[in-house]
Amino acid sequence: MYKKIIIILILTLSIISIYFATQQQERKESPVKKFLEKNDPYIAFSLPSLKRGEINTKNFEGKVMFINFWATWCAPCKEEMPSMQALYNKINKKYPNQFKMLAVNIDTQDVPLTVQMYALNLKLEFPILLDTNGTIKDKYNTTGVPETFIVDKKGKIFKTYIGAVDWSNPKVYKDIEGLF
Repeated sequence: MYKKIIIILILTLSIISIYFATQQQERKESPVKKFLEKNDPYIAFSLPSLKRGEINTKNFEGKVMFINFWATWCAPCKEEMPSMQALYNKINKKYPNQFKMLAVNIDTQDVPLTVQMYALNLKLEFPILLDTNGTIKDKYNTTGVPETFIVDKKGKIFKTYIGAVDWSNPKVYKDIEGLF
């Protein structure tokens, strides 16, 4: 009788040990998502755009990049778009061919028509990219929208902005201008 209990106990402990060892191995193999921080290399990507076909960020390496994740249903996104357009105009005028603003839309329904109407209503001229399946948003491990990554000429994250930003703010402009 005691032998049976000891054998059952040993088998149970063995099964539990194997289970926890397997779980530990899975945790080691599944990397924890990390937020992109200052000086991390940016993650290159290619996405379809509203007007310019497929856009690959590797074509803009060596330039300052402004990568903004947004959605048409996001009120703070709509709030910051006019100042983004103003920043786009101002920097492209002062530093032609040295700056690329990319607005990555994460909408999943009625794309691209909804996005196109949104862009027309707000008179947006910068490239709008469509991340309808969320692949790039996930690679950047965004926390929500809007979220913006400023990439320096060396391809490193200079700064991350979470939430709506007034891009016409002189301090924000000075930070970005310092990259040229």
